[in-house]
Amino acid sequence: MSNFQKDSNSTRTKNNNLSDGKGVRINFKLAVLAIFLIALVISLASIYSSKTKELKELDFEIEQKEIKPQAIMILIEYKDTVGLVNFVNELNKRNISGLLHVSPEFVEANCETINELLRYDMEIMASLGDEPFWDIPYDEQKRIVSEMKNKIETCTGDPIKIISSPYMASDMTTVKVAEELGIPYVTARGTTDTKATVYQIEGYKTKILSVSNIPKVQYKYGSLCDYSYYERSGTPNDMLAELMRAIEPLSDKEKERYGPNHKVTPVTHTNIGGYLKPWTDMWINFWDSTENKIEWVDLDTFMASSDWTLPDWQIPINKNAPYTPEKIRPLIPYEEVEKVQNPCKVENIGENGLGEFEKNEQTNTESKIIMFHNGRGSMCLEAIEFLKTIDYPVEQFLDTDEGFNNRLDELRTKFGESEGVSQSFGYYPIIFINDRAFSGFNEEVKSQIIKEITEYNMQG
Repeated sequence: MSNFQKDSNSTRTKNNNLSDGKGVRINFKLAVLAIFLIALVISLASIYSSKTKELKELDFEIEQKEIKPQAIMILIEYKDTVGLVNFVNELNKRNISGLLHVSPEFVEANCETINELLRYDMEIMASLGDEPFWDIPYDEQKRIVSEMKNKIETCTGDPIKIISSPYMASDMTTVKVAEELGIPYVTARGTTDTKATVYQIEGYKTKILSVSNIPKVQYKYGSLCDYSYYERSGTPNDMLAELMRAIEPLSDKEKERYGPNHKVTPVTHTNIGGYLKPWTDMWINFWDSTENKIEWVDLDTFMASSDWTLPDWQIPINKNAPYTPEKIRPLIPYEEVEKVQNPCKVENIGENGLGEFEKNEQTNTESKIIMFHNGRGSMCLEAIEFLKTIDYPVEQFLDTDEGFNNRLDELRTKFGESEGVSQSFGYYPIIFINDRAFSGFNEEVKSQIIKEITEYNMQG
């Protein structure tokens, strides 16, 4: 073999070795690049997964906020104010507003207490006391509702916004009467199970509030109310279970059937919910355990969004009233149920009370007029104008003043009874002069006050 051939072979061997070295370095770089790209993809996937989870959680939170039901309490009372006042006190602690389902006779008999309760986000639901508004002729309904309206507004000084009757009953005649009297809302017995429904009737401004009903067979057709359970052998736990189910999100099928707005109207007969301890405890448990799950609203807010706008002939009317004697079978007689101890008095409603007033500060009613009032209502306003026309010392106490109730209670105890529109201090203004006390204001009260002033001046 020639020297040239040896040199050529040697050169090829060297070149092959160089090529192999470069290949190894290139493969190594590609491997590093591949590992980097894989790590980048994994990292991006992890970030994407994390962000997707966060977005889903955010969407869920937004959805939960969107589906939070609106609710308003309805308080029925026709016996006394003990359970009523206690129940309002518990609502006030939790900033929950409500509707007082009361008759004009009950309001007249408890006018001062009612006015005190209205200061705590309560509103009157004026109710006929004895029979439901079903199939009562137009003229009679018009007369009844007009009388209800006048009696209640005489006490409160505020226009009523909603009318009702036993079983929350109404019909299209009721709606027509309410429209003519400028009353914006009417109740109706429930038509959509536990979901409360607002109906707007074509051609009317007045809306219908169809209240929550119980769907469970044992208590069916009763309103979502403690009385509905108590009188038919139900327990507080039975009602609590239905209340919790009522605030669960509406399904798409329920929205299609009953309307899109999730609203609930829990109801209490306050001589049960505000006075029988197991039932009071159930309500407190419900409010406290659902604090962030319910939007408690006032009447106008609750009625703002209608579920259905329908002609009058398509509005459903439920006339089921299952409270016949054979179905009223409480598990425990009312007298044997443990009662709430020391229910609050009217003057103790609210966290801040109504101020301090020393009992040894005797209020002198001689040689001056002392008037307690709420600054609204025709009788109060007429009395205020009258006092501007006389030349005689006057002290006025507004119901928002500190110590208002304590001062008034001292004088009510001292005088025992009143003259005028009410003999039991039932109406504002309450006026004291010399040794006389007047409740309400009219021409006779005015003349008697002038007489007292004239006699006092003659003695002076």
